Amino acid sequence: MDGFKHTLESIPDGGTRRTYGTAYFDGTSWWANINGKLVGCRWLDPMQPLQGGNIVVDISNEGRGQYSALVIGGYTDQPRPSTGTVDAIIPAGVTTQIVLTGADGIEYTTDRFIGSYSPGDPVYITWDAATPTVIGKITSIATPPPAIAPPPAAVVGSGTTTLTAIGTDTYGVGGWGRWALSTQGREHIYSGTWAGTVLTGAWFYGAPRPELAGKTVKAVRFRLPKRLKAGNYNSPATVNLYAHNASYKPGGDVARVAGPFTVTVQPNAEAQTINLPTGFGPIIAAGGGISIAGGDYVWFQSRLEDPESGKADMDWTA
Repeated sequence: MDGFKHTLESIPDGGTRRTYGTAYFDGTSWWANINGKLVGCRWLDPMQPLQGGNIVVDISNEGRGQYSALVIGGYTDQPRPSTGTVDAIIPAGVTTQIVLTGADGIEYTTDRFIGSYSPGDPVYITWDAATPTVIGKITSIATPPPAIAPPPAAVVGSGTTTLTAIGTDTYGVGGWGRWALSTQGREHIYSGTWAGTVLTGAWFYGAPRPELAGKTVKAVRFRLPKRLKAGNYNSPATVNLYAHNASYKPGGDVARVAGPFTVTVQPNAEAQTINLPTGFGPIIAAGGGISIAGGDYVWFQSRLEDPESGKADMDWTA
């Protein structure tokens, strides 16, 4: 409860803060459960909440101690597939169910479908309250060959590739997203040691970038997001940056394979661009990312609060 109270107190008049929780239905009304506090909300229309499902909530300070909350949608760790393939049709009394494999490789079962289907049919899928609805078969359309062959691609001698983090998080106390405000999918980044707990943070960029294969990285610019108030937040903090080799969150901590590159971050520092060693470039281009570890206890904004948290710009030549 106190955590939610502090959340409200931190919002200036006329301001809005995005937070995260779960949907809760008490038999009469839907609520947002935010850190154990049931909050009455408006819900973006149309929306079909799911009991216990993850939701994103915008809380606004309307002044004079008045607050309002708007649930703007649900969220998942990965996007829902829009297509799939029917695996089986299961008669179940008055309700027939379809078993299908989505384009994400995950198997789903649903009793929501329009039309009739057979195993092997490629289908379109839409989603409501985390449940798929099969809305039609995919009809292949032959694409005619181009009338004129396209010219050969020009050889590019240099350029800049920008990578946006697809995930941020903190590893500690036995796993990812289990420390302070990194919980409940909020993805905040911590580093250092607090109360005997060792914490490391990481940014992830996904699969390797084929356009960077064989290129020479000349510069790496990294956007370190805003420093938030944790630990000795009124003092300068030493932050150690490393390159790690994980495209996505592994089961344990990431393997840091280059670094550290140490910087000093001032109290209340806003987001800033840091020039990293060029040796970090090939590791990131091959599907790696950036980690912070050791140093002072610090806390930084996640990609959910700052979409450019961890953005990396890499200059390269052929």
